Amino acid sequence: MKLAVLALWLLTLCWPALADEAALRALVTQSGLPRDSLSLLAVEQGPDGPRTRLSLNADRALIPASVTKLVTAAAVFREIPLGTRFDTRLMSAAPLRDGELHGDLVMEGRGDPSLVSETLWVLVNRLAQAGVTRIRGDIRVDASYFDDSLMDPSRDTRRSEMAYDAPVSALSFNWNALALTIAPGESPGAPARVHVEPPSDYLRVHNSARTVAGSGIGKLVASRRPGDDHPGDTLVVSGEIGLHADPFEGYRNITRPDLWTGANLKLYLGYRGIAVDGEVRPGTVPPGSHLLARVQGRPVEQLVVDMNKVSSNFIAEMLTKNLAARRVPPGTLAGGMAVLNGYMAALGLAPDHYQLTNPSGLTRQNRLSATALARVLDDMAGDFRVANEFLASLPIAGIDGTLENRMTATPARGWVRAKTGYIDGVVSLAGFAGRARGDGGGRVTFAFIYNGPEPAYRVRALFDRLSAALVLEPAAP
Repeated sequence: MKLAVLALWLLTLCWPALADEAALRALVTQSGLPRDSLSLLAVEQGPDGPRTRLSLNADRALIPASVTKLVTAAAVFREIPLGTRFDTRLMSAAPLRDGELHGDLVMEGRGDPSLVSETLWVLVNRLAQAGVTRIRGDIRVDASYFDDSLMDPSRDTRRSEMAYDAPVSALSFNWNALALTIAPGESPGAPARVHVEPPSDYLRVHNSARTVAGSGIGKLVASRRPGDDHPGDTLVVSGEIGLHADPFEGYRNITRPDLWTGANLKLYLGYRGIAVDGEVRPGTVPPGSHLLARVQGRPVEQLVVDMNKVSSNFIAEMLTKNLAARRVPPGTLAGGMAVLNGYMAALGLAPDHYQLTNPSGLTRQNRLSATALARVLDDMAGDFRVANEFLASLPIAGIDGTLENRMTATPARGWVRAKTGYIDGVVSLAGFAGRARGDGGGRVTFAFIYNGPEPAYRVRALFDRLSAALVLEPAAP
């Protein structure tokens, strides 16, 4: 089997005529994957019009996983003008006298997925520039621009504390995930050193992990759970770490984005020398409030890049709720999904080609056919206003994003831009292949989806070989 695979790779690399449909189908046959588990389509866009290079069950709608984000990106570009930025505001109805705010400071979220440490620091500095030196009240956090459903039921029902399963709120910070580092203590028997970033009082740490001799990590566990006796979260660390072991680094999501964001605002205010007398509490902007400071996030086209390059489920849901909120606040995921499904209908696709309930693909309820995905890709590629921004959001084979370590030693490196997808039993890849030979004038739109029990590495290997073959100059008709 290994010799056959090697021979197939050599054939892919050395024979330009391999890109015809018979040869592409031969790659599918050689993979051993059942044909009825696949939905495949590759269409060349040439000077004489489109020409099908591969079609296999192209109209069959399968679970697509994260290639769903291609639809999300397209709907966002159709609905939200390029250059749009979502902002975060500091408001108050209280008087400001001699640098002291005599009442509550309200932090109002407007759905920005890119509020991170750097932009929060800018917001705090702008508050200081407004003359505020002390807040004689609470920090109220207002997330009412979105609904209060933090974990939409359309997601996979198995919840995780990993960062990919972060909650979604109109007031969110650092992708609603904390960074943690666990390092050995100074000597065997000493407690492990646990560092959390940012170190706000939203999180409490219970650490029973110990340092042991050697360089291993023994049953080291870092588990995040909702706080038992406080409104934030608790991080429980246990196990062993060797004295000479490299530090463990990881990320965990949080459960209360509004309080998490407010707690970090309070932390950063302290760094800036602005005292806060009260606590962080939920609330809304009261009538008669005035603006003290605001900060804008990254433009929407950059948010789409951030979403697609690393396949961020958080950004996908944040953008989708923004689609709904721009029409009728508060933004709901169901309202945003109506926009996505409306976009698909506007492409002229039959209902049996798509069924979308979640914009990230972290679900088994979505369905897309290869034909539907290719239609989305061609719609974006054919619109001069957004084509470059859409293409720039896609991972580049062998270069960056989720394709950084794929197709590195094949003709596809640098010539394929595509969105990946994976959940258990689902592997997908969809995007564009350029022409590495000939006049370079052609482009192939492709969409590959697999549903079944085969190991993901086998499916990815097939999709990578197909992509590499598409890059080669096709045989003459």
